[in-house]
Amino acid sequence: MKKGKYSQGLTKKYIFKNIWLFLPCHNEEENLEPLVRKILGLKVSHLHIVIINDASLDKTSKIADALAGKYKNVKVVHRQPPRGRALAGKDGFRFCLNKKADVIIEMDADFSHQPKYIPQFLRELEKGESDVILGSRFIKGGSDANRDPFRTFVSKLSGVFLRLVLGIKLKDMGSGYKVYKGNVLEKIKVNQFFSKKGLAISMESIFRVLKAGFKVKEMPIVFVDRRAGKSKLSWKDFFEPILIAFKLVIRLGRFSS
Repeated sequence: MKKGKYSQGLTKKYIFKNIWLFLPCHNEEENLEPLVRKILGLKVSHLHIVIINDASLDKTSKIADALAGKYKNVKVVHRQPPRGRALAGKDGFRFCLNKKADVIIEMDADFSHQPKYIPQFLRELEKGESDVILGSRFIKGGSDANRDPFRTFVSKLSGVFLRLVLGIKLKDMGSGYKVYKGNVLEKIKVNQFFSKKGLAISMESIFRVLKAGFKVKEMPIVFVDRRAGKSKLSWKDFFEPILIAFKLVIRLGRFSS
């Protein structure tokens, strides 16, 4: 790597001075600590992590508190029921906005989203050509590796449906691996999101970003199955994005590029 703003010592430096990454998690006692260590091991300058503990019933809360005690740039938010990926996500957005983040990173806490992509996403965001970077499984170079073929099929099928309803050309609107410029989330007003439970927030956030006139770039990721623990998704979670999509079109209008 050439010497420059990315290679001063062991720390990767960026133009961003207040980067916040949030990890919504429910019962991730086996994944949380190694994931946080992996992220911190990237040595990204000005990076902070907030763990959104979504009413976990295992040791996740204790592990999160221990990590916050060990690392000064790790914080914890303990949520009370009702729990839900979208509710935890909105709390994560709000926390990072309250910290005046100039960049906000959203990713899952089960190792399905690999931390190694974070530096690539930040470098792309620095170019100034995009406002949001979307980690995509379904463009060239990306994949749904080692995943249940049925779930991959459902994800692709729902993507086709949502693109038709919403008028969006992006290939992976269901991806929860994103990097936003802070002003983007301020503009789209997280408190007004319709999503409450599972997967819908991923689609809704991207739709609102595009409707607000911001630019989204998809970058390829290899999505792998969780390293440990059990998935919290059920078949019911695939219906909420459909309902929310129609609600978005009715309230905000269909997107046209």
